[in-house]
Amino acid sequence: MIRLSICIPTYNFGKFVGQTLDSILPNLMEGVEVVVLDGGSTDDTAHVVAQRQLNFPQIKYHRQEFRGGIDRDIAKVVSLAHGDYCWLFSADDIMMPGAVDKVLNSIRSNCDIYLCQHILCSFEMQPIKEYPIFAHITAAEIFDLGNVLQRERYFSHAVTSEAFFSFLSGPIFKRGVWQRTEGIPESFYETCWGLAGRLLSLAPGGLVVQYLGKMLIYKRGENDSFGQQGLVNRLRISVEGFAHIAETIFGKDSQEVFHIRRVVRNEWPLRSLMRIKLIAATSPQQENMETLKKVAAKHYLNAGVGNMCRYVLFRLMPVSFIKLGGLLKKLLIKRRSLPQTDSPVKG
Repeated sequence: MIRLSICIPTYNFGKFVGQTLDSILPNLMEGVEVVVLDGGSTDDTAHVVAQRQLNFPQIKYHRQEFRGGIDRDIAKVVSLAHGDYCWLFSADDIMMPGAVDKVLNSIRSNCDIYLCQHILCSFEMQPIKEYPIFAHITAAEIFDLGNVLQRERYFSHAVTSEAFFSFLSGPIFKRGVWQRTEGIPESFYETCWGLAGRLLSLAPGGLVVQYLGKMLIYKRGENDSFGQQGLVNRLRISVEGFAHIAETIFGKDSQEVFHIRRVVRNEWPLRSLMRIKLIAATSPQQENMETLKKVAAKHYLNAGVGNMCRYVLFRLMPVSFIKLGGLLKKLLIKRRSLPQTDSPVKG
């Protein structure tokens, strides 16, 4: 009997997946398997995984000869799992010691989904800070998202999109619950948020989520595979993709859509859009300014007076002012980092 399947979809992450597996393997115990789906990697991913399989037969490696895309590869790797619960895991994150034991103890309560937190790290995996999912909810709490009042509390307290299952390594869910989502719209698979779309689609009919309030993962920062086609496209994925999923499930004018848009704006604040605007102006061969303007308009759609002012500021701010602001910020940071010297004492 497999109680938990740790499912890792990967593509050309050979230089990371070994470290990820090495963090998971000490956590393994009876009733736990690791399922790796290689989406047609052209690097040494297969060799890296095979080295670990020699001593750990719990690792199951599956290779497909094409790149399916993250949404379809997630669906595929879950279909290969045998556990009662599945823990999707990014191929470049690090599992904390004792994490599996904590998850196995938690899933005894038989909720549909368990949601954990992470510590954000640098690309070299140096810890930077804890990354909260909710405001004013720090202890473990159970929500039935089919209950309107509980769903309102859950959505209104969210401060990151991880509350809505955007982070691959965050949710641990029943495989049977996942199988109930097979009928999601085909368009969800084109958003890069298929995981969120599948799980959120069950919320109106009842979905019991336990927020664990525990840090179980070190997340590798500065390694966003969604950004391979530029920052404008990365912003578009967040703004348009999540909005499409939320509007399809909950309705265009729903409170759920309002809060999801609010959280995305929280993750992409005005300063981020200004930085992208500067890059688009100075590197037009890499970023498209007209696309950025259209995405920014959607980003601040029906967002209240304050956000409308931010949108106007974004549109009207000259690129030269943004560049000057960046230079001043660098000078200020440099000045703060200089060693302080004592003032000379006159004799």
